[in-house]
Amino acid sequence: MRQLPKDKQRSQYFQAIARYFFAQRGAPFWLSSKELDLIARWEKAGIPLKVVLEGMKRAFQKARARQKTRVYLHSLLYCDFEVNTSFEQFKERRVGGRQVKQPQKIKKDRARAAIDKFIKSLPSSLGFLQDIYSQVRDVLCQKTNPEEELEHLEEQIEELLVEHAAPEEKEMIRTLIKKEYDFINEQQFNLMWRIKLVKYLREKYKVPYVSLYYY
Repeated sequence: MRQLPKDKQRSQYFQAIARYFFAQRGAPFWLSSKELDLIARWEKAGIPLKVVLEGMKRAFQKARARQKTRVYLHSLLYCDFEVNTSFEQFKERRVGGRQVKQPQKIKKDRARAAIDKFIKSLPSSLGFLQDIYSQVRDVLCQKTNPEEELEHLEEQIEELLVEHAAPEEKEMIRTLIKKEYDFINEQQFNLMWRIKLVKYLREKYKVPYVSLYYY
């Protein structure tokens, strides 16, 4: 299939986002300069169109759930947080995804190998993860279908990482996301801060995922 010229791709990107937003919001059917700048920022960041639309859909769904009715989000800026959250999750899925779907036994074997390697080389600074990764290994060895329990343990691991993060690491991530994102309220800021902090810590200390999705 022949690829469209970049200017044509860019036009379609902007138009698709605008069409979806207008369909959800209704009139007026125009975008402000700030909204156009926001779309340009999403494009520059490499956020795929389907991810942008997924984030916008979430923003409207959450707003409607709060209002219990069709809600009027008067600015595209209110979708920025959900779009960026969707992009972070999209990148995580790409890191963990595989081209060929593997049987659960193979995934469990890979996960056990990764967990064993991590436990054996666990530095003293990450000693707080010793017990929970031992639990993970037990689950992988004993459970026929461990995915639900592993998801629960994954959440606990992330809580421990945030709890034990150094103050300077926490502050560094706060400073970083204040520069990268626009937030409507403190709740959104804290959620994105947590996502970014956990991602940074996992990469820095090579903390393996336990969900079988990543194997």
